[in-house]
Amino acid sequence: MSLAPAGPGGLVASMAPVIGRTGGTWLFASTSQEEADIARLAPHGIERNGITYRLIDLPATTHHDHYAVISTGLLMPLFHYLLPLAGSPAFDAEFGRAWENYRLVNARYAQAVRRHATNGQPVLVEDVHLMLVASSLRGSVPGAGTAYPLSYFHHVPWCAPDYFGVLPSAVRAEILAGLLSFDSVGFHCRRWLEAFWACCERFLLGVARSGDVVTWQGRRVRLVASRASIDTGAVVGAAARAPTRQWRQRFSDIGAGRRLIVRVERADPAKNTVRGLSAYAALLERRPSLAEDTCMLAALTPVRTWMPEYRDYLDQCRAIAAAVNEKFAARPVCLHLGEQAHAYDHHRALGALGAAHTVMVTSTFDGCNLVVMEATAAGGQPTVVLSENTGAYEWFGQQTLPVNPFDVMGTSEALERALDEDEAVRNARAAALRGAVAAHRPEDWVRDRLADLW
Repeated sequence: MSLAPAGPGGLVASMAPVIGRTGGTWLFASTSQEEADIARLAPHGIERNGITYRLIDLPATTHHDHYAVISTGLLMPLFHYLLPLAGSPAFDAEFGRAWENYRLVNARYAQAVRRHATNGQPVLVEDVHLMLVASSLRGSVPGAGTAYPLSYFHHVPWCAPDYFGVLPSAVRAEILAGLLSFDSVGFHCRRWLEAFWACCERFLLGVARSGDVVTWQGRRVRLVASRASIDTGAVVGAAARAPTRQWRQRFSDIGAGRRLIVRVERADPAKNTVRGLSAYAALLERRPSLAEDTCMLAALTPVRTWMPEYRDYLDQCRAIAAAVNEKFAARPVCLHLGEQAHAYDHHRALGALGAAHTVMVTSTFDGCNLVVMEATAAGGQPTVVLSENTGAYEWFGQQTLPVNPFDVMGTSEALERALDEDEAVRNARAAALRGAVAAHRPEDWVRDRLADLW
């Protein structure tokens, strides 16, 4: 069982630094038979690095419906604008059963909170898998209180009302009502906060807002826009360790003296790897000599390979990399695949970022994106080419080269600018980005979420 982050991002990387320092309990569902066995054999949890991990054992069908069908199959593509609307979703009886199991899992988490939460201490609920936990805790009385503040944080984008409206009316109302059962609802940037509020206005009767406080059915709910932060010192320390240095040297050797353009991401359609590779290919078409001087390193971690969409997307990445390498004798693209998502490869990720001349983060849509931040602490001075559809863009747009992630030619031109830029300008931008990242700590992010809740 691995409780470590698989790469420079994700929920574990966001939350672990804070909970590890303050102490706390982390509730999560088992994802394998091994973890299910641990959940039964270790009812009091597992202690690691200041955190008590408590596993919730779920029936296989219930877990599948909650995670694979609803959370991953519907809600994640919904919030990332990735639903193939011409053919799906289709809200049929099978969906109804899966939605009941989504509710059931949220209720199981609520039961675990009741058992393990300490009066007066905050309960932090994270992401789309658990949007109904607070309504389960409060039962049939929306205004009912709890002995501890309940804070929800949405780690992915929030979509516009017209897109959110794809959901059945009862489901979208249940989600919004579920979130307004928390004491605070947080997002990585104001853009996603305002999109959430627009959905509340459209789909809930009687909702009102004053500043960043929403009132509905006798409750006052605080909306928060605060980005997750990295533990800069911990990342600097990890970047200096031998495994990371070895990966950095390995990637530098792959570059063979060429400047590395680096992507570090999951092999996920939302990360937009295919368009990023296409932008690099377009640059090489304009300036073939760059094939000898640069190398695109895409350090990808395969995820959700049980889903055809993810397998197909990884195949597309492989195909375009092969096509570019076939055209240019220097073979300027290196598609470096890590192990499965739950395998620990943080050192590999930091090694790639530390070797980078330029880092590309061109997600179609992204809640925040921690790669932007970890790139500043991995040991190099990279220029970051950043999608304007990431939450990170709201905070770091001025210290990066922003791009429309759907504009292949615009991204290609931004890459060219990054490669041609004067070194002094590049170093100054990297220093400014590093300062902006370090100015906001993980504790600040959690403090923002909990302000005024006691």
